[in-house]
Amino acid sequence: MDVLPRQAADAVANMAADLMLLEFYPSPANIRFRAYAWSEPAYTFGVSQPWAKYRALVPARYQLVRRCTGGGLVSHLDDWTFALVIPPEHPLFKADAMASYAAVHEALLQALLRQGQPVKLAPMPAGTREFQSPDDCSRRAEPNDLVRADDGRKVAGAAQKRNRKGLLVEGYVWRPFLAGCDWERFEKDFVQALSQVLQSPARAVAEPIYNQFDHEATWGKFSAREWNERI
Repeated sequence: MDVLPRQAADAVANMAADLMLLEFYPSPANIRFRAYAWSEPAYTFGVSQPWAKYRALVPARYQLVRRCTGGGLVSHLDDWTFALVIPPEHPLFKADAMASYAAVHEALLQALLRQGQPVKLAPMPAGTREFQSPDDCSRRAEPNDLVRADDGRKVAGAAQKRNRKGLLVEGYVWRPFLAGCDWERFEKDFVQALSQVLQSPARAVAEPIYNQFDHEATWGKFSAREWNERI
């Protein structure tokens, strides 16, 4: 598993970097992982969600950018964020969405339990599950999301995009619900747990160098009104 350097950028650059990790990574057969921060407060929302609905909810002073993955609205005002790409050759690529969510969140669970944080995986509901369209991702826990064990508040969630290049997982952890967490230690523990779950030893790599045209085109996509306001 290639572990990229931690970077900070705005919402457009972060969403572009995640998609480039899927589409244009120089070593496409490798699992790759990036943890990143936000250079300014922002919100993102799922690829199939309506722009106007969320623009009306999010204050105008905050960036609002459409992700290439699914899900609803996610606040990046105080979260810990990551992207993971699993190549088509890996067994988890062929698994269903619930299995890939469970694998990634199991690694998150292990990392947080090492610090004594009161967390657990949200269970699958008994019987037939009523369909609910994605809305505010931070407020409603889906099966295999990470929640607090004491009060059920959602701690972590993720969204996915799968194509012939691989499976992209964009995930976040909501830091205000995890008082006392050592985030530097958490990052190391999460990478270690993820490498064990995916059976791929972690190794630090340099920031990838992309073709300039691919880089500019991908950045331009996420900054364009045609993308963000298309629905």
